[in-house]
Amino acid sequence: MDKLKTDKKTLREFGVIMFAALNIICGIIFFKHRVLNLWLMGTGSLFLIIGIIRSNLLKPIYILWMKLAFVLGWINTRILLAAMFYLVVTPIGLVLKLFGKDLLDRRIEVKRDSYWQKKEYKAFKQTDYERQF
Repeated sequence: MDKLKTDKKTLREFGVIMFAALNIICGIIFFKHRVLNLWLMGTGSLFLIIGIIRSNLLKPIYILWMKLAFVLGWINTRILLAAMFYLVVTPIGLVLKLFGKDLLDRRIEVKRDSYWQKKEYKAFKQTDYERQF
């Protein structure tokens, strides 16, 4: 949020985008309800005119709009991650637990002397170090 660009070009683009968005909404309302919303058209046109002529006047509106966008993005991220966890990860974990799977091999075996796993050693070549991943 600290590095929000508010140069003339960005503010002009904001004015044009708001003009287009408000007029698209106005068009949808017109085709659905056969009512022409002059307030939306006027507001959109005002955004366009101010954006072209004096784009600096859009700076406070742009900053508020971007703050709202960041807040909504923060909220949406949490909702989507929580939904992904509870709708994907949790059921997979429950199914694995139901079938007794232990993918991380965390079971404690009392009769086992060591949990050390032997690794095969091989002679490394220079190409192994060049493309490690």
